Amino acid sequence: MSINPIKAEKLNFPNDVSYKARMSLDTMIRIENALGCALLKLGNRLAGGDLTLSECITILTLAIRAGGNDVKDNDVKRIVDQIGIIEGIKITGELIALGLNASESSEESSLEKKN
Repeated sequence: MSINPIKAEKLNFPNDVSYKARMSLDTMIRIENALGCALLKLGNRLAGGDLTLSECITILTLAIRAGGNDVKDNDVKRIVDQIGIIEGIKITGELIALGLNASESSEESSLEKKN
C-alpha cells in the first residue's frame, strides 16, 4: 500500500494575504465527509456548474486549515468576496484537481514498484 504524498499549494489573495492549502488524503476524506460526496463527483459537479458556493467555501476552508492555518468559514467567505466568486470557484477547482492528481500519482508509483 502506498501513502498519498501531501500536496500543498500556496494561495495568494489580495492585501498580501497568502495561505498554504494542503490536499492530503486526510483533507480529502474530511471534505467528502463534510459534503457527503466523493471528491471525483465534486470535481464533476464543479465542471458542470453544479457545485454550490457553500460547498466551495467548505472545500477552501478545510484545505486552508490543513495547511496549518486557523481560519473559519467566515474568513474564507470574506476572501472569496474580495477576490470574486469566479476566482474562488477556480481556486476550488485547482484544489480538487490537486487532490485527485495526488491520488493518481500515488497509485501509479505503487503500480511501478510492483512491476
